[in-house]
Amino acid sequence: MDKNKVIQAATKLVQKGQLDKAIAEYEKVRKADPKDVRILLKIGELQQKKGENVEAARTLLDAAKSYASDGFFLKAVAVYKQIVKLDPSRIDVNLQLAELYQQLGLMTDAMTQLQQVANHQERGGQPEVALETLRRMVDLDPENVGSRIKLGELFAQQGKTEDGLRELRLAAEHLKSHNRLDDYLRVAERVATLAPEDLALSRELAGCSSRGGIPTGRSPACR
Repeated sequence: MDKNKVIQAATKLVQKGQLDKAIAEYEKVRKADPKDVRILLKIGELQQKKGENVEAARTLLDAAKSYASDGFFLKAVAVYKQIVKLDPSRIDVNLQLAELYQQLGLMTDAMTQLQQVANHQERGGQPEVALETLRRMVDLDPENVGSRIKLGELFAQQGKTEDGLRELRLAAEHLKSHNRLDDYLRVAERVATLAPEDLALSRELAGCSSRGGIPTGRSPACR
């Protein structure tokens, strides 16, 4: 097969608006050379023009994987982001993006992708899977107290009270050590609700009051 001639024929078909025939020609090249990312991108582009977004996402996924396997991580990221726009239901792509961002040292971007995955899993009635994603977020960024609180709350909702308390206590300690006292009190009150037997915490909270959002009282947490 003369690859260049086939590509030229496909290009002419595109110019004539015969997209199906053009795709068929490009598919011949794809079959002969599956690693030619340019052809994959072109097929994906034509599928988008036809409004076949799901099919385009599948085609572009092969291109993104090829880029990633060859070490072209930034190019892979660009294609993966395009796929997410075409088919937002592909949370597997969000996970791939999170992996790539992590390899690139872009932790904030990785966390954003994982948060989207966790939200999708919760909305889809998959709390156990969401727990694993949130756990991964906490492992990736232990200082992200919001993720830890969410993990603790989801544990509690699933009846895993001890696991929930562990995460919420760690979050509370972090907030307290960073003088985020209003936030600390909110989390501590949640801990007290889940662990009413924690008399020391109950006494601490009883010694605190909030006036205009400013904690006051004799407890160390309120200083």
